[in-house]
Amino acid sequence: MDEGDKETRGRAEQGIPSGSNKFMLYGALEEESSREMQDQVDKLKRRQRVNIVPLLNAMFLPWVLLLVIFSVNSFALHYRFPFTVFMFNVGVLISCLLFAYSSFTADRPEREAFYPTYLGVAFVFAVVVGWLLGDLNFWFHMQPCYNIEHLATYTNVDPSTTTMKSGNVVPTRGKRYQDAGKVYFNHDSFIDVSRSMSFKMGELYCVAPIVNKNCKKNCGYDFWAVGINCCAEDYTDFRCGEYNNPSAKNGLRLMHDELRPNFRLAVLEAEGVHKIISTHPIFFYWLQDPVKEMAHMKHQGYKGFVLLMIVTFFGSMLSAFCAFNWARNKFSSANPYA
Repeated sequence: MDEGDKETRGRAEQGIPSGSNKFMLYGALEEESSREMQDQVDKLKRRQRVNIVPLLNAMFLPWVLLLVIFSVNSFALHYRFPFTVFMFNVGVLISCLLFAYSSFTADRPEREAFYPTYLGVAFVFAVVVGWLLGDLNFWFHMQPCYNIEHLATYTNVDPSTTTMKSGNVVPTRGKRYQDAGKVYFNHDSFIDVSRSMSFKMGELYCVAPIVNKNCKKNCGYDFWAVGINCCAEDYTDFRCGEYNNPSAKNGLRLMHDELRPNFRLAVLEAEGVHKIISTHPIFFYWLQDPVKEMAHMKHQGYKGFVLLMIVTFFGSMLSAFCAFNWARNKFSSANPYA
């Protein structure tokens, strides 16, 4: 019996039809299945998986650092210990710069250096932005309030005349009230719009004397209501603060030193035009409730902190997501964060 007959007989004994290539077909399917499984394994190996812990750190740590720096520079700590706050800022900034530099120059694979490099850059950015915005918030909103809180409060002040112990009536001089933060004038006080004046230096600096309406002669003109861009340039007109509120009889001290010289020049013009003398001019915002106004100024500072917290949170999330997504695409052949 030849070999062909033996194979045919063997197939017949196993119940396999003659001429069938079933064994060869089964082998092909097994090989194809094996190749597909191997391809899936290779794809899984090539997939970049991001460790959630570094991603969360990248999102929250720079954000928290920015809020800390902003808070330290915005509020009472900056007012009470300015040098300590400055040194704290410098120390944190130097530490972040050193961390970023070491991340850039470290001798390690690029994929392993990405995470510390990102953190270093984000930390430096957070310190710089927090320091800058915190200082702006402090000087424009919080510092004037803290200064006024440390100054004196005077009540029932006659802005025009003062009665001495000897009984003599003399003009009220601002020199006596140089430490005034809040001044509550008497009920006869008002803004003399007919003696208002302006000085233009880019902005229009407006002044008007605060006087006693019953004073006819020998009156003092050292108390001035002020405002910016709220009066006319060529004629007497004053619309600053609560000028049209009959209950407004009080003044909140101007604490922005950079504005005071221009208001002083406006007073000099008023002296020349209206033939009055102001020996020691003091500048106030004219309003009804100085305490409420201070609370509003502080509220603006706290509001800035809340807005910054919300905006920078989403900015930090977006930045970290974009950076890690870029890294995932670039280093897709391995997992550098696991």
